[in-house]
Amino acid sequence: MASEQGFAVLLRNYRRRAGLTQEELALRAAIGVRTVRDLERGRASRPQRTTAELLVGALGLTGSDREQFLDAARGRVVDGTSGTPFLRAATADELIGRDADIAEVVALLSAADGPRGMTLVGVAGVGKTSLATVVAHRLADGHPGGVAGVAVGDDSTADELLDSVAAGFGAARARELPGHLGAAAALLFVDGVDRAAAAAAEALTGLLDRMPRLRLLATGRQPAGFAGERVWPVAPLTIPPVELSVGTVAELTPYSAIGLFLERLGRVRRTRLAPHEIGPLAALVRRLGGLPLAIELAAARGRVLTVPEILASYPVPVPHPVVPLQDVVAGTYRVLAPPEQRALRLLAMFRHRWSREHAEAMLDTSDGDRADVVHLLDRLVALGLLNVSGDDVVRFRLPAAIRDFATERSAAEGELEEARKRHARLAPATASGDGVVP
Repeated sequence: MASEQGFAVLLRNYRRRAGLTQEELALRAAIGVRTVRDLERGRASRPQRTTAELLVGALGLTGSDREQFLDAARGRVVDGTSGTPFLRAATADELIGRDADIAEVVALLSAADGPRGMTLVGVAGVGKTSLATVVAHRLADGHPGGVAGVAVGDDSTADELLDSVAAGFGAARARELPGHLGAAAALLFVDGVDRAAAAAAEALTGLLDRMPRLRLLATGRQPAGFAGERVWPVAPLTIPPVELSVGTVAELTPYSAIGLFLERLGRVRRTRLAPHEIGPLAALVRRLGGLPLAIELAAARGRVLTVPEILASYPVPVPHPVVPLQDVVAGTYRVLAPPEQRALRLLAMFRHRWSREHAEAMLDTSDGDRADVVHLLDRLVALGLLNVSGDDVVRFRLPAAIRDFATERSAAEGELEEARKRHARLAPATASGDGVVP
């Protein structure tokens, strides 16, 4: 919860992720800019109650966000760190075909002589974040110092990453982390280290040097490069061999790519596979290269298409028989109506998680358009383009590969600069995700 974070870090993170200067935040809150500066530097660790309320209004905080912000302002800190934001976030669904990976990575990071840090490496869409999320939750009981999760942004600096790590563990500043955690074993999950590789390597190497009881779990399309790193390749799911002749679904179920497709297909249609769909199913998961994200996108189209029709929508590329993930994403993108495509391009400006209210603000809707936004989000979720999590507070997130694709399309349409400006103009409560993995 936010109250476990240092107030200075919490306030700074809300402001930065909104693209606001200290002067702009002070103007919105009708307080002095020196007050904002002193609060962010920790010179005034507890703002007056009136000041805190003015900041809440300027940040547009409501519900649990408002309560957590005010708790931090009042200096209320929950004893211990086991209640870090990462552990309160929902875990990923049970992962099909990843039992061996989960068991081995958990065993390595649990062993006294195991590696200090591991990076799960693989191509876009292979499921690195989901795998790491499950592993981190499985390791929680063995790390009484807590489990913190942070996501690296495209322009993150080493200092910003360290600030986020400190906030995740409930410390006011990065330099206070060793004393804050003491001798307790702790685990840090860093998602997307390749987005700012040099900054991540610098920050994480320093953390491991200063904190001997800290262990690190990272994800990226390439190794993070920190000292003592153990690289764990994440492979695509298993697919049926080309020479396999099948006549029943039972003959295909030993292959995890098939299992994932059938599980996702079952969410959008109730009927069983027809006999004429069994052969094309094997060909389809081969054509998708066993990539979980590609399989999920394809299965979502089973709401209106048969398996042979889905297969036909992904032409065989030459000379390689596997469809690139970008082409799979593009195929689903083309299903959207032009206004929906534009909405997806705008939503790609969010780096982390966001709510329905965030979407309404980004898409510049009026109260009368809220039903349309709900319908849009539901459609994006149904098509597999959008992840959703949470119970009391629902949050959405675009998978990295889909966000990258939508950002590229925004640039191609000549609207990227304006989309970024729109994002920056939003109040912090509506312009930023919380940055907590997942």
